Amino acid sequence: MNRLFILTACASAALLCGCSNDELANVETSTQDMIGFHVVGNRAETRATPITQDNLNTTDFGVFAFTESGTMFMGKKDNEYSDDGVEIEFNNNQWSYRDPAELRYWPEETTPLDFYAFNPATVSDYMQWFYTLDVNPDEQKIKYTCIDEYGSGGEEKNYDVMYAVAKEQKKSTNYGKVKLQFKHILSQVVFQARTRYENMKVDIKDIKIHNIKFGGTFTLPGTDDRLPRFEDWTLNENTAPAFTVVKDASITVESDTEVTDITSATPMLNVPQTLTEWDVAENSTSKADADYAKQCYLEINCKIRQNDVYLHGSAEEYKVIYVPFGAEWQPGKRYVYTLVFGGGYDDQGNPILNAITFEPEIEPWGEQSEENAVQIR
Repeated sequence: MNRLFILTACASAALLCGCSNDELANVETSTQDMIGFHVVGNRAETRATPITQDNLNTTDFGVFAFTESGTMFMGKKDNEYSDDGVEIEFNNNQWSYRDPAELRYWPEETTPLDFYAFNPATVSDYMQWFYTLDVNPDEQKIKYTCIDEYGSGGEEKNYDVMYAVAKEQKKSTNYGKVKLQFKHILSQVVFQARTRYENMKVDIKDIKIHNIKFGGTFTLPGTDDRLPRFEDWTLNENTAPAFTVVKDASITVESDTEVTDITSATPMLNVPQTLTEWDVAENSTSKADADYAKQCYLEINCKIRQNDVYLHGSAEEYKVIYVPFGAEWQPGKRYVYTLVFGGGYDDQGNPILNAITFEPEIEPWGEQSEENAVQIR
């Protein structure tokens, strides 16, 4: 189910069945009545495979269409686990149907169509269990579960899942092209770091984030133009013991003014949610208490030096510190967190030096641009 847009919509299977081979050839080469798509991607960096205007044609997307009466005109519900849209791919320098038998043409002018597109369309055999669609004329849902891709050691990666909606479309609308603008449903999280003091160095090996929710159901907004909101998500109650931010890294942070990048090239994709911070400072609770209460914190495996004297860990050994972490992640937003190293807590909630603080930034994730639109014919 991917991101570009469909080219066509058919008159009906019954009409084609009675055509001769020559007539079929004429139908397939005619573009006058084919449903075309005007596709707007986005410039956002994503974690596994960045989806931008520059590489939009490396992806595919799936499209559903319904008539005003609720009849499914494109797509199918023949899969036990997930509905399947008509798949569109970039081939021979143009967007086309992956299966020519699914080519569609515009119906007569009095029959408007509602279009729903989902990106990606192609997923791995493993990830098809974590990303499914439930699409009908009244409600369209995406069920997505994030995996711990950086900690699993495998090759599976999370997807930058997007959707687009175009309702009440006719052949006369936009000169026969369906205008689709994809929107992100996940949140993107990036970490960077600096030290509190000029003479301090921190060597980072691993970072994990504990007690975040990792799955849920996103219901598409009822209107074409509204941006996705936190309220569109219904999250599963389960939380992850730990999701990996970086693993077996070799990152040295040694400036109190310039930030050191940690994950801008490998940002985390997460389901939008509110994270409740471990309340260690106020109530002196332990890590086990935080886990029981589903409170969030970072686990950082590191060494801390000041004037080349080790304050935490040693030349031969990394040691763990824990850092309370609270946040609110909205869909389609990119969150950049700067860890300001000066200490942390042990697993009993006792301070190690001074507590690490945060300097968060929030950015729009991939603003759409009309001038970079892709024309599909």
